[in-house]
Amino acid sequence: MVDKKVGVLIVAMIFSVLFLSLISAEGLEIRKEIVSSLAIPELNLPAIYNLQITNPNGTDIFRFYSLVGVDLEPTDNITIPNGQTTITLKAYPRFPTQISPNYYSFEYKIKGVYTPVQTDKIAMTIVKLKDAFDLEFESINPDSETAILNFKNLGGHAFEKISLDLSSEFFTDTRELALAPNEVKRIEITINRDKMSKLLAGQYVVDAKLVVSDISAATNTILTFEEKPGITTTEAKQGVMLSRLEIEKKNDGNVNTEVTTVITKNLFSALFTSFNVDPDRKDIVKFHANYVFSRELAPGDSLRVVATTNWWIFLGAILIIIIIWYVIDEYIRNKIVLTKRVSLVRTKGGEFALRVSILVRARDFVEKIRIIDRLPPMVKVFEKDGITSSPYKLDERNRRLEWNIQALSAGEERVLNYIIYSKIGVVGKYELPSTEAIYEYKGRIKEADSNRAFLLNETKTEKVNNKF
Repeated sequence: MVDKKVGVLIVAMIFSVLFLSLISAEGLEIRKEIVSSLAIPELNLPAIYNLQITNPNGTDIFRFYSLVGVDLEPTDNITIPNGQTTITLKAYPRFPTQISPNYYSFEYKIKGVYTPVQTDKIAMTIVKLKDAFDLEFESINPDSETAILNFKNLGGHAFEKISLDLSSEFFTDTRELALAPNEVKRIEITINRDKMSKLLAGQYVVDAKLVVSDISAATNTILTFEEKPGITTTEAKQGVMLSRLEIEKKNDGNVNTEVTTVITKNLFSALFTSFNVDPDRKDIVKFHANYVFSRELAPGDSLRVVATTNWWIFLGAILIIIIIWYVIDEYIRNKIVLTKRVSLVRTKGGEFALRVSILVRARDFVEKIRIIDRLPPMVKVFEKDGITSSPYKLDERNRRLEWNIQALSAGEERVLNYIIYSKIGVVGKYELPSTEAIYEYKGRIKEADSNRAFLLNETKTEKVNNKF
């Protein structure tokens, strides 16, 4: 039932249109052809129709007029002979600013001298200059070099000169063009890719300014920027001692995109690696350090990470250590190490006696060695074969013992022993002065001192099978 009702309505509409397009009154037949249904008051441009009038009667003089808000052309009387004649009728809105809506249907009349007045209906669309054209952009994407504008003349009026200024986030453009009635022109506009590279996908307004016959109008339309994600990654390595790794990720698309860069270094090289930006986190996996950099990139933005591993720092540190070691070894560290020990000796006569042992060890080859040990007050050296080792020289006046050793190789050791005694006993702590060594090392005279040896009365004694 619904389909039948729709069909009936369609048939009724068709007959209504035919009825409006074909009027025969008193033998006068009129057929209308729309040249331009648009009237543009700003430019004083009317709606235009071609009327095909068939006059089956004799020649007569006719006048076209309207009693409503429309002025018609021709304004003069027109002679219409017997037969068919085509007349161009122009309709000017009399009060365009007061007519609402823009679509306007009105009656006009045709009166002949010998023919009765006939009434017909006709319609027009009253538009502003900006609405006389259609501006439609084709969609673009980040790879587009140009934007395509389809610029259409919606009416039947020809325009010999139209100035068109366009402005948007993607471009600015100015040009002049002509449009024939109902013509569509395809206009290519160069896109500013630097600006486009920073824009998000979506719809953007394009402002347009039209100038025709010194009359200007402003309008706008929509340009759709299609989504296209895209991340371009470039990587560059250079240098050996100053190793440089650069990784750059750039958002060449038009949507915000999350990117992550991971740089892996072993734990040793990580000590000498620096970055141009701080990592978001550092993960230690076995013997490696993973540096993670994450960013959300807007269109046109990039994440550039530069990792610089400076092995010169490592070599410099090694060199400094070597220099310090050399200085210590060459100028500070003694080439002879003297270790002095003392122990209590039990005597048959009950005298206080001590065995003094001096260990002489060479760290490197040294020669012309003189060992000097100073005697404490109130003691004497017990001189007897087999008791004091190595030839020595006793200087009683200055109270010191001296040994001369020709040379010692690296790692070689000598032990110098002697016994001192005193008739006066010692209670508590008894301290001996340090032993001094004077020697020659690589042509330079150097000195070394031993520790200060001391004895407590609780120290374990040893028995010497010799009599004083």
